[in-house]
Amino acid sequence: METLVRTYTECGYQAIPSVRLPDDEYGRGLQCFVPACTDIVPINTQRRVIYLARRTAKPMTGWWWIGGRMAAHETREAAATRNFKRETGLQLAHDRLRLVAVFDYFCKDRAQVPQETGCHMLAYTFVVELTSEEMASVGANLEKVEYEASAGLTAFSRERLVSERVFPAILDLYDHVFPPQEDVE
Repeated sequence: METLVRTYTECGYQAIPSVRLPDDEYGRGLQCFVPACTDIVPINTQRRVIYLARRTAKPMTGWWWIGGRMAAHETREAAATRNFKRETGLQLAHDRLRLVAVFDYFCKDRAQVPQETGCHMLAYTFVVELTSEEMASVGANLEKVEYEASAGLTAFSRERLVSERVFPAILDLYDHVFPPQEDVE
């Protein structure tokens, strides 16, 4: 059975103003609440590859996709495209995104003090097919505070994901988006 995914707005809802907390307050908030994040994974269906960037900022360092936290007033798609633009410079239309997974992450550390406390996050994960021009732009404009700019966007087949020992969610997403050929036939 396919997962039902909907957004509901109660009559009379007013947009919640977004505030940015100082790191120490946000760190305490992470001990009380589970933030929602949105991620976008560029893919090439024809080549059966996903594209990852080398993340240098906690949590989740190493090969990873592009994303970040949702603000209180945003839909999943709006947060995903805002974060993608902030981290890559590329503005995507919402209708290009395809929601493919919802993940729970229990991270060992975090960017905020105390870093070793860790955090729990919920993430809506989308895929998108990018043109070759968009891929070049994204690779050249990765946000330098969070990503190793020299690595750019890197193509990963399933074999490379396994050999690089990526985080299990990445391999699970790959297998979900690109099921083994014998399962498709």
